[in-house]
Amino acid sequence: MRSGRMNEGFTSPSDFALEWQTRHTSYENSGKRVTERFCPNCGAPIEARLTSTKMVDCSQCETTVLLADDGLTAMGKRGVMTDHPSLIRLHQPFRVGVEPFHPMGHARFSYGRGWWDEWWCDTANGMRWVSVDEGDYAVEEPLEAELSQDVSSFQVGQTVKVNTEVFRISERGMAVCEAVRGEFPELMRPGATYDYWHLSGVDGRLITVEVEGDEIDLHEGRWLDPFEIQVTAA
Repeated sequence: MRSGRMNEGFTSPSDFALEWQTRHTSYENSGKRVTERFCPNCGAPIEARLTSTKMVDCSQCETTVLLADDGLTAMGKRGVMTDHPSLIRLHQPFRVGVEPFHPMGHARFSYGRGWWDEWWCDTANGMRWVSVDEGDYAVEEPLEAELSQDVSSFQVGQTVKVNTEVFRISERGMAVCEAVRGEFPELMRPGATYDYWHLSGVDGRLITVEVEGDEIDLHEGRWLDPFEIQVTAA
């Protein structure tokens, strides 16, 4: 469901903020695209701001487009996303504490009792995901780790080891990707379904296990207090 890219070597949030401003100001003011790309469905220009982007939506015809070295492929419609009040908006910078976040992609997932939003964000420490579910905020990043048991045997309330750390399985569910906006590091397909588990640790630690077919992805992070989030000027 989600992935990310490695830290680009920034040593502080201020270094990142300066690099971001330089990179995107020069990009936008130049009137040029680094690589000229056009939607394979309607021919409109396709904008991908990050080199790690693998998928972007076309704002003209609402088609999702997969970017590859050998060309662009139309993957279908981006889905319907009803606008709702939110602290986080696409391309609207915000901070978590002192660390700047820049939302590059927005995906919405539905599940049994409602829906949640996920934002792919460029940060001083690489790409991270921020999720928002009924006022609950979490920030996560990809994790390479070993699970002590197969996910097919997971039961809510059980404990499981992630590497050597013990977590409790606090939630299990199935989600459907409803819609996407912006750009992403992987193919996000509206209509695709995912199984997920939330693992809870000490001090607000959180691990999400996501399964699509034979692929298993782990992300680690923590819950956020909404008051940690401060929207900043673009």
